Amino acid sequence: MCAAQLDELPDTDTPAPSSNGGGGNLVPALIAIILAPALTVGMMYLVIKMNKPENTVTPQLSGQGPIDMEPSGEEKFYELNSLITNLGGPIKSRYINLELKLEGQAGDFEKILEMNEHRIRDKALSIMGGYTYEDAQLDGFQERVRVDLSKAFSSELRKYRDGGSDLIRQIYFTQFVVQ
Repeated sequence: MCAAQLDELPDTDTPAPSSNGGGGNLVPALIAIILAPALTVGMMYLVIKMNKPENTVTPQLSGQGPIDMEPSGEEKFYELNSLITNLGGPIKSRYINLELKLEGQAGDFEKILEMNEHRIRDKALSIMGGYTYEDAQLDGFQERVRVDLSKAFSSELRKYRDGGSDLIRQIYFTQFVVQ
């Protein structure tokens, strides 16, 4: 060591700092390190909760009140006309023509089906187009169509279901033609 460095060394007479009080400045730093993220998360939670909109939205027709999906106790009907499509298979000149009457008991049964008619029609036409002329010649074809349509309509209208029961309780054919 050089002489300049020796002058800077403390005298040996000076007592060394005790180990008992040596970390006094560390406690506020640890508290700040722990509390800062906790306060940040808490504030974010409050801000998000205050700005989050309420989930009280009910399905509505434009310009009208909320839809009543509670069973009314009386049977209500909705007609679905002019369901015509070609049958599947190699001969595309064959077609199926249906007209349906759908029965349900929801308070706004007609409104719900009117609002979703495009979905119901699309589903019905896609199912009908999947049948072949040979399928149509089998016994029980009409009942098969009824069951397939019922399942499809149930899945399409599942958000309007009342508990375990389907919105559409029964499907009636007012016209059933296969040519």
